[in-house]
Amino acid sequence: MIRALFTYVVPFLLPIVTYSFWVWWRTRYVAAHGGEAPAFEKGPWPLMLFIGAVFALIVLGFTAFLDSNSPDEGEYVPPRVVNGEIVPGHIEPRKAP
Repeated sequence: MIRALFTYVVPFLLPIVTYSFWVWWRTRYVAAHGGEAPAFEKGPWPLMLFIGAVFALIVLGFTAFLDSNSPDEGEYVPPRVVNGEIVPGHIEPRKAP
């Protein structure tokens, strides 16, 4: 679950969170020094959504390259119960022919 959060949600929402922080900071600055505060609802929403999608795709691309295992490394054995004990999933090396 936490991996999905960091892989999909955080990169997608990063531009929106950054813009929200900037609006908050700018509103406080304007209150102290005068001027016109930015309107949150008039922000560049399509651009932020596009940039968030690009960030998410970049993160997915990096995880595809960094997490991939070579098929020559071995065979994945899923978790199973042996004599009442849970044996976690693991990769067994391939046997030489």
